Amino acid sequence: MHDKMIWMNPSIEFTFHSHVHEFDMEAASVSVCEHDQLLSKVAINELKLMPKSQRTVKMGKLQREDKVFSENLLAGIRKMRKKFIETNNLSENDILSLHSDACFINTSKNIITNIEGVNFRKKNSWNAYVRYDGIEMFYKYDIKNNFIDYKNVPIDMIQTHEFGLNTHLKRVFGYLEDYDENVMTYIAKFQKQYLKNELPEYFYQPFGRNGNYKFSNLSLLAYIAEISLKEVSGWSYQRTN
Repeated sequence: MHDKMIWMNPSIEFTFHSHVHEFDMEAASVSVCEHDQLLSKVAINELKLMPKSQRTVKMGKLQREDKVFSENLLAGIRKMRKKFIETNNLSENDILSLHSDACFINTSKNIITNIEGVNFRKKNSWNAYVRYDGIEMFYKYDIKNNFIDYKNVPIDMIQTHEFGLNTHLKRVFGYLEDYDENVMTYIAKFQKQYLKNELPEYFYQPFGRNGNYKFSNLSLLAYIAEISLKEVSGWSYQRTN
């Protein structure tokens, strides 16, 4: 996993009642350039003083102009990310996915965030994680305002499903986080209504980058029903043992 900029743990497709966190390397490009001495101190200080958007443009220009620098920078980011993981004694079972300078982990450990002068900040925390067809869903369970953060999807897709499948997924995940066995009754009723075309039209828009109206969502609904059944079965097993 350490040699890839983007990596998703093939052994963990979902987890509930968890401690899911996102740790991002602060000002990753500048921090790595300073740590590995990839640029002069003058150049690094200039980058530090720039607004983030301007710094991003400047760093992109440097990478396009110098392929060796670009390769060293990316290698440095991967190396520092690996040090963060090793310093905190995180096993592969603790890691949900890696995205460039961000680590998505599931652990209740106290995390060391300063790695050789490079700071990793905790950006977000959630209660559950579900991955479907490369789309990552991070669920926050809150009585007043539960929500899902989506990764690896375009913003327009999220907007398309805001009142449709996003609402359905939030309800299912909420049932599961609340250990509510009524989730299976709800899923059965929802899927029956879906197949009979009794739901508003926006529920039938394809969930993903490609797909057919209505029919491509059947695999998602089946997957959500499958993981819900596994979770509920696990509760029953825990009560009898």
